[in-house]
Amino acid sequence: MHYACYNSRVGRPLQIRNVPEPVLETLRERADEVHKSLAAYVLEVLTQHVATKSMPQVLAGPRLRRGKQLANREILDLISRGRR
Repeated sequence: MHYACYNSRVGRPLQIRNVPEPVLETLRERADEVHKSLAAYVLEVLTQHVATKSMPQVLAGPRLRRGKQLANREILDLISRGRR
C-alpha cells in the first residue's frame, strides 16, 4: 500500500502527560467494564466529546437563523397573543 494512502487512514498518535492518577484509574476501570483497551476507550470518549456541540456552538445556532426583522410592537403583540 502506498504510504500516502496508509497515512490518510491511520490517525496520528496523541500522548497526554501528567494525567492525575484518579482520572487514569477511572478510565482504566471504565475501559475494563466495556472490555476495551485504555487507548480504544479513550479514543471513543474523545470521539463522542467532539461529536457533541459546545455551549458556544449551541448558543450561536439561533443567531445563524435568518428571518424577518420584527419591530418592538410586533414582538409585544406576539407575546401578548401567546399569553391568551
